[in-house]
Amino acid sequence: MEILTVKNNKMDYATYKKILILFYPTKSKILFVAAFCFGSILLLIGLFMRDFSFCIKISVILLFEVIFNLAASRALLKRLMKQQIERFDKDVVYFDLVFGENELYSKGDLSTNKVPIKYKDLKKINETNDIVFFTTNAGFKTYFEKKNASSEDIERLHAFFDKQNITWKKSIL
Repeated sequence: MEILTVKNNKMDYATYKKILILFYPTKSKILFVAAFCFGSILLLIGLFMRDFSFCIKISVILLFEVIFNLAASRALLKRLMKQQIERFDKDVVYFDLVFGENELYSKGDLSTNKVPIKYKDLKKINETNDIVFFTTNAGFKTYFEKKNASSEDIERLHAFFDKQNITWKKSIL
């Protein structure tokens, strides 16, 4: 029996760009924020001590840290698009996400996910302004766009996953 089907989701460059931060492991995100905060504190200390050469060095390090993170995210985005083009021979793929009684699976214009995701294997669910993003214990990630589901459907999913004891986090992105 089918609980809900979210139709006409798309995998493309613009959608990947919206959810790219969710592909990064939490440890990487925490490390980036911690390094940036530590560098900012060192920059303020250098300013108060009026050691401008130290401030310039810390500013350059922070700038390289941000540039490196942006370059890494750009490389990840290109890799995701390359994998999609190799797999489906197109750069925009439409799929439906089907929520069943015990599992969820995707049906695309080219294929159906032959191995459904059991709800007990879901690690976390993140909800942003545009996307609801599912991550399994094995690291598989899938999503659906909120514009393709009504607010009642999303509330039903909230209630369903609360019964399954799966955390649903609202993201600030």
